[in-house]
Amino acid sequence: MKKLLLALMLTLFFFTPLVFSYRAKVIDDRIKAEEAEIIAAQTPYDYQHACTVLTEATGRNIPRQFLESLERETVDRMVEQAEQGIKPITIDGETLNVMFSRFTGEIDGKKVIDLGSNSNTYFELGFGGDINFTSGEYIMPHAESYVNGVLDCIDAEFRDAMKAVDIMMLNNEFTYSKRGTPTPNKQFTFRADPSSVKYLNLLGVDIVSLANNHTYDYGSDSFNDTLETLDNAAIARVGAGSNIEEANASVSYIINGCKVAYLAASRAENLRLTPLATTSSEGVCSCYGESEEFIETIEKTAAKNDYVIVYVHWGTEYSTDLQTSQKELAKKYIDAGASAVIGAHPHILQGMEFYNGKPVVYSLGNFLFNTKTLDSGMVVLRIEGDSISLKFMPGRQTGSELKYMKIETERKALFDRLVSISPTPIKIDSDGNVTEDK
Repeated sequence: MKKLLLALMLTLFFFTPLVFSYRAKVIDDRIKAEEAEIIAAQTPYDYQHACTVLTEATGRNIPRQFLESLERETVDRMVEQAEQGIKPITIDGETLNVMFSRFTGEIDGKKVIDLGSNSNTYFELGFGGDINFTSGEYIMPHAESYVNGVLDCIDAEFRDAMKAVDIMMLNNEFTYSKRGTPTPNKQFTFRADPSSVKYLNLLGVDIVSLANNHTYDYGSDSFNDTLETLDNAAIARVGAGSNIEEANASVSYIINGCKVAYLAASRAENLRLTPLATTSSEGVCSCYGESEEFIETIEKTAAKNDYVIVYVHWGTEYSTDLQTSQKELAKKYIDAGASAVIGAHPHILQGMEFYNGKPVVYSLGNFLFNTKTLDSGMVVLRIEGDSISLKFMPGRQTGSELKYMKIETERKALFDRLVSISPTPIKIDSDGNVTEDK
């Protein structure tokens, strides 16, 4: 017992000072930490440095007021990502562009639309080519013989795919109106009953391009009826407007914490019977000539969005030969900030390629446009982080209907044709996945 007491006394003698020393150090460290927090709180934050770094990294002006609305730790994390070259800058699942859109209150449901989250790690964008609902002609007499009209003219595989993607886009190549007169000296003019816009809603179409050579077929009244009809149906539109500002304006969607913008422009007419929008007059967005103004628009749009889709009306009708301007401008658009370039106008499929990892689909041809038998299809872009993949769904416009190409030998033949007419080597597997053939 005496030995136990002696051991206890020796333990207390040697270790008690250590315990008090450790306790004193903990208290001292706590006091120093609290003093550091007080000093940090009293020290002015270098918002100017943060604004400069983030402005240079994003290409858009990042105001101090925006950063002051955030926690300093959040700003530090943004600056750290910017200095490391990480794009898009993302904090807690939302990119800087989305956070800034919320700060400015620009999410209006028309030009900036918040779709929330789809609960996936990716989102998908669907694209088809030209559609035409002209009353009494082309596909409509056949469509109107069905109970569900145009819906019954499109195979279920396409209808399902259009609704499955997060955002679906087509080229609206006609006017919605009962007014106006055909443009003089124009061989083909297209005008649909405004009620036919219901088919876009029923098919799951979210946005259309009006940057084409038939948007103004029946003059000013019909053009403005078209804008109003689409707006009333809650179908977003790009590529045309009452002035150049509206025609050049993008429509953006917020999805999975990212911001995706759509732009559209036309260079389809040699005689330019469709008016180009100006500062004081209506018309379409132009990408004629060297396309300088449209390239500048892409650059400005890219600075405010994480991804930019450019839908352009170009090329030679019924020819698989690409114009030199198509190949040159596609690269310039991507260099300016486009994430993908999607084309229409030739009424037939043209080739595809990748430039700096970004997909270019030169022409999607007719989605459902006229009575001819032509290869058709739909493409789906899947975006996950900095990866953009491309998938082609093969089809055929025939008998005023869009048929999904199910027979394997026919699918392979179409894929092989697309590979053969593409300007750079690509591969298309049996499921339609398109990749570079390096």
